[in-house]
Amino acid sequence: MPGPGNGQALALCAALLGSVAAAAEPLPIDYFTRDDDVGLMQVSPDGEFLGAITGGSDLSALIFIDLATMKMTGGVRASGGDEIIGFDWVSDTRIVYYFGQRFPGDEFPSHTGEIFAVDRDGKRDEQLYGYRAGNRHTGSRLGSRDSIKASGELLSTLEADDDHILIVERPYKVRYNTLYADPDAFPRVARIDVYSGERDLVDAVPLSDADLIVDHDDQVRFAIGYDADAKLAVLWRPEPGDDWTEFNLPGFVDGTVVPHRFGADGHSVVFTGVATGDTVRGLYRVDLATRNVELLYRHPGVDIDRILTDLTDRSVIGAGFETDRPGYYWLDPDEPSARLWRMLEKAFPGKAIDITSTTRDGRLALVHTWSDVNPGDYYLFDVEEKHATYIQSARSWIDPTLMHRREPVVVTARDGRKLHGYFTRPREGDGPFPLVVLPHGGPHGIRDHWQFDWQVQLLASRGYAVLQINFRGSGGYGREFQQAGYGEWGAAMQDDVTDATRWAISEGLAEEGSVCIFGASYGAYAALMGVVREPSLYACAIGLAGVYDLELMYESGDIRRWRVGEAWLQKVLGDDPELLKRRSPVYRAGEIEAPVMLIHGRNDWRADFEHAVRMRKALERAGKSVEWVELSGEGHGVYDEETRKRVYEQLLAFLDRHLPAEPAVVSAATSPAN
Repeated sequence: MPGPGNGQALALCAALLGSVAAAAEPLPIDYFTRDDDVGLMQVSPDGEFLGAITGGSDLSALIFIDLATMKMTGGVRASGGDEIIGFDWVSDTRIVYYFGQRFPGDEFPSHTGEIFAVDRDGKRDEQLYGYRAGNRHTGSRLGSRDSIKASGELLSTLEADDDHILIVERPYKVRYNTLYADPDAFPRVARIDVYSGERDLVDAVPLSDADLIVDHDDQVRFAIGYDADAKLAVLWRPEPGDDWTEFNLPGFVDGTVVPHRFGADGHSVVFTGVATGDTVRGLYRVDLATRNVELLYRHPGVDIDRILTDLTDRSVIGAGFETDRPGYYWLDPDEPSARLWRMLEKAFPGKAIDITSTTRDGRLALVHTWSDVNPGDYYLFDVEEKHATYIQSARSWIDPTLMHRREPVVVTARDGRKLHGYFTRPREGDGPFPLVVLPHGGPHGIRDHWQFDWQVQLLASRGYAVLQINFRGSGGYGREFQQAGYGEWGAAMQDDVTDATRWAISEGLAEEGSVCIFGASYGAYAALMGVVREPSLYACAIGLAGVYDLELMYESGDIRRWRVGEAWLQKVLGDDPELLKRRSPVYRAGEIEAPVMLIHGRNDWRADFEHAVRMRKALERAGKSVEWVELSGEGHGVYDEETRKRVYEQLLAFLDRHLPAEPAVVSAATSPAN
């Protein structure tokens, strides 16, 4: 076949050069900072509609989509700082949904204890239950139930009853005109009409802080909690209508046991918990007649973080966990639903999988897949035809081939402890790269996961490598690993971040002096303590919504108002004033050599704005370089899209001044994601 003539060759060359130049342009900031299109998505029992949570944390909504036309038929929106965090189909046309708020120590918003219901056309939006009944955006007619002072959580959607749900009521206690969760209260079971909100009490459980489950016929027959002697105890009914039978369940660490489902025999229960002498959460079965406890599965290094059920959502078929990436264990690999999961794993190689919901007849399953370079895709899978139909992506504009892989790494800390984390390269090659160390927030019980992280991808798109390490105190690696961080803020926890940074340098992935440390919340604290304790290691530090004065945490912010907030602070920080000062960057600003950027919202309910004010003044008094970004109405890292974009424009400009990097060429031809 003849080649092109000279004119054609020149034109082709010019076109290729133009495409290379275009590819060299970094993706715009809002490519990464925009909110997801959708979060949780579930199919209706009849398979005709989808429900989906959409919008950011500042303005979330629940919408409904007709699968035949793929058009939205209705929806509801949160307001007043609440977030819609979940929903369940009660029938083909009626849905219950839940609000959440952000509380201390939580990675995600927590349920406020209120329950709402709406039709799939967006009509008849009512509050069914909760302490703010009659005073919400729904216009609910529940003034007569304003006296309910309890948290409600769904127990069952009652498969044979489209008009009612079962909930567990957990009474609050009132102190100084404020509602607090009462762990000593006995839970109650109520049947709620999903149209009128009328409620009937149907049961009570004489155990405190108890978890309940129903059997395969939606009968309440099992509870686990604490008896009058504060010992872990089980209540169960051998048959529906029988009196409660009680026995103790020794051999497990307090607060770790969670029941999940009845066994097929109706006389055993599968639960997760941490056995005495163990450190990680395992999967167990208890025979309620013989009281024999059987270990079903325990991973040697990480906690079980989810259970896997069959397509009816009635029986436990396996367990999920996360080492460097999500993994699955099957109790019986040949069980039909387990075989389906395994088939989906082969159909979506290199991705994690979840089945969010199924139709009533089990024919259709809504499958969610995701990876480190893919924010997530939803597929409707026909179980009989073995065919998947693409529905929606979490972020439809993201091209996974332009994203950067997060490589699992293992670092040995100075005391021999193994630390797991992720390293993201801005381009192919061995480095060294300009490096941003990104300690996570929390910090206890929270970890960095193998998933799409828009912050990491934004930094990598600008030519920065990113290092994330799950320092001691992080969650997921067992109780001992988490507890090893208690009392170690600014000490061993900080050493772990330092050791990981030096590991990257020793591996040739970065150079000393070409590293910046950046974090939010606790991560901001770690960033500032990093440049306090290692003044020559980091070229700059950025703190977003951080805490910088540990004593101030006892005086302001919402943690101290939390029911066990002060006890939590004493456990993780201690209360020695001198020690708290030594571990507070605000008192050690004179030791900082690197330039600092502080970003903080005036209405931050977690890390009081005063933290940033004091840190700024301390740096200025010491004659240090500090750049200040004050956000007017923003809370603890909960920003709208426009604010988020503006913050990261300033953050990237700061990095470019103090840690210059060659822009990464983000194209399908050169991306490490290929």
